[in-house]
Amino acid sequence: MSDQFILTATLVILLGFFIWGKFRYDAISMGALVVLVILGVIPSADAFLGFAHPAVITVALVLIISQGLKNSGLTGLVGKLIGGEKFTELQFLISLLFIAAFLSSFINNIGALAILLPITINICNRMEWHSSKFLMPLSFACILGGMNTAIGTPPNIIISEYKASISSSGFNFFDFSYVGLFITILSLIFLCILGTKLIKLRDLKDNGSTLINLKGYLFEVCIGDSSELIGKTLSGFKKLAGEDIEIIGIVNERGAVSKVKNNTRIRSGQILVIKSPPDDIGVLLDRFNLTIPKELHSFDDDDLEEIEAMIAPGSRLIGRKYNFFLKLAYEELNLLGLWRKGAKYRTRLTRETFKSGDVLLLGIRDLDEEDVTNKIKHLGLMPLRQRELQTIPSRSRLLKGLIFFTVAICLVAFNALSTASAFLLCVLGFARIKIIDSNFYRDIDWPIVIMLAAMIPVGTALQTTGLTDVISSSISIFAGDLSQFWILFTILIVTMATTDIINNAATAVIMAPISAGIALELGYPVEPFLMVVAVGASCAFLTPIGHQCNTVVMGPGNYKFTDYWRLGLPLDLLIITVSIPMILFVWT
Repeated sequence: MSDQFILTATLVILLGFFIWGKFRYDAISMGALVVLVILGVIPSADAFLGFAHPAVITVALVLIISQGLKNSGLTGLVGKLIGGEKFTELQFLISLLFIAAFLSSFINNIGALAILLPITINICNRMEWHSSKFLMPLSFACILGGMNTAIGTPPNIIISEYKASISSSGFNFFDFSYVGLFITILSLIFLCILGTKLIKLRDLKDNGSTLINLKGYLFEVCIGDSSELIGKTLSGFKKLAGEDIEIIGIVNERGAVSKVKNNTRIRSGQILVIKSPPDDIGVLLDRFNLTIPKELHSFDDDDLEEIEAMIAPGSRLIGRKYNFFLKLAYEELNLLGLWRKGAKYRTRLTRETFKSGDVLLLGIRDLDEEDVTNKIKHLGLMPLRQRELQTIPSRSRLLKGLIFFTVAICLVAFNALSTASAFLLCVLGFARIKIIDSNFYRDIDWPIVIMLAAMIPVGTALQTTGLTDVISSSISIFAGDLSQFWILFTILIVTMATTDIINNAATAVIMAPISAGIALELGYPVEPFLMVVAVGASCAFLTPIGHQCNTVVMGPGNYKFTDYWRLGLPLDLLIITVSIPMILFVWT
């Protein structure tokens, strides 16, 4: 078999696994890399060159800088800018979206969302606004802002470094702004005017103690010896407990959850797996003499405070189970319940595999706020109750942090230093003023870094095997009679469709050499062809799986999978309409 055939087959299988979503992106990418090395398509000496690639280093540094800015008190500053009773819903939406786009232009998308999500939920709760009106537009604004600079999103970093590899230089820091800023402003205006009208709103439970609508937490409850439920059927329990309680099953002798019939009778000591609103579980425990199993709940209720925290993309918990959580939590946090959008539970809480976007109901010992914040951060969780986890910002550290970051951007913008070198200096400055510490490795989203490092040799293999030339020549034959506009249109559509189902960075790695190859084959400049890939890779608006920001807001916004295209499709059409004329105007 030829190297081109092996590479093509591997890429098809790779995309299939990405779409399936059963395994992590980094594991799939590393698997593909190993296969290609074993089969000789990629030389073994080149297998790990991706880890030294400037794009990978830059992505890691941007993630550290994003966390450093959060630690400096940027969250509190942003909260003051948009958090107040002086705003109407529309005014709040406008300020929220433009601040989100600005932040995500300079820190990574998910970092901007992590700053703004708890603030938004808290304000919506205080003002009694429907949070669903704001969270999907917020996610889209964070994605859009990434288009504006060379570091705003991984695809831009990849595109710039790829251009540097095939020409004398990459794109400058603000080269993406000419097209990206225009698209971002028009898109934000669209979101402010029509966004809330296209979002399907669902009823939220009116309860001041909760910040989001989480009615379906997974709980385990043990039947006490004196419980009035003993001898009653499960259907009888449902009638007594109310319509909000759903019985998933009973833990059997093997520790698995068995499906049960309504006429099954309850016995003392049994463990039931139920779904319940978090505010009802305490009443349920007291009323029916139930307890949370000791393996989950290791200290007394009067020592307990509760908090809701979401598993953020890149969390160490993703793909792991309760035992790993317990190892990291050191019994200072108890896992009381788990909420997952659209899930059908068939296992015990201790056997559930954590996923990005899961919300955990945690019991906390009598820790001070700093200890809680550090513990939540250590686990890679995003707290959803901002008032309980706010740290007191230092104006001096915030100012120094912003100065270091601004200087780094200026060094890159004026080509005084490479992006990686300037941002490394920024990170060292952050360490000097102690807004990052020795635990900064936890702030790096390692799955995206590893995936990029694995995919870059695969992308290089597209060129070294000649597969890029074959694809480009084949497309050029069919597209030879088309104008440059329609060729760019086709590339944009393909890139948009791809980024909605696989990671945007992987999309950029695959599409950049193909698009540049088409340009060279047809005698066009490569800049517009690379820029259209950068725009398309940032347009993951149709599904909750296309971008991490969409995944994170799905639960708090009470969205369904199909809700995204209601707002995302018109937004995609708007971007298609305006982006290609702008790209041609600026880059040809």
